[in-house]
Amino acid sequence: MISYHVKIDTKALESYGEEVKKKMPGIVKKNALAIQANSAKNAPVKTGALKNSMQATPDSGGEVNRWEIADGVEYGVHQELGTAGGITAKHFLGNACETQAEKFFGEIKEALKP
Repeated sequence: MISYHVKIDTKALESYGEEVKKKMPGIVKKNALAIQANSAKNAPVKTGALKNSMQATPDSGGEVNRWEIADGVEYGVHQELGTAGGITAKHFLGNACETQAEKFFGEIKEALKP
C-alpha cells in the first residue's frame, strides 16, 4: 500500500483567528478528494482493482485538517514506484498530489488574506 497525507499544521494557524481556522477543514477535504479522483483516473488498469481502491479518508484521530489518500491493494506501491524486477514507475498518486499542490496552496493563501 502507498499513501499520501494532505494536512495543514493547526499550530501555524494560531495567529489567524477562528474565521480562518473554520475554512481549513473544507479546503483540506476538497483537495484530498481531488487527489483521490485524479490518482484513480491515472492509476494503471489491468483489472481495475487499484483504480477502484483509491480512497481519501479523514484522520482517524479526529484531526480535521489531515486526510490520507491511499490505495487498498498490496501492489500499489510497486505500481507507483516501480521495481527492480521490471515494473516501471507510474507515479499515479505522486503526480496527482503534484498536480493538485498549486491549487491547494492557492486556496490556503486566499483563505489567509486579511
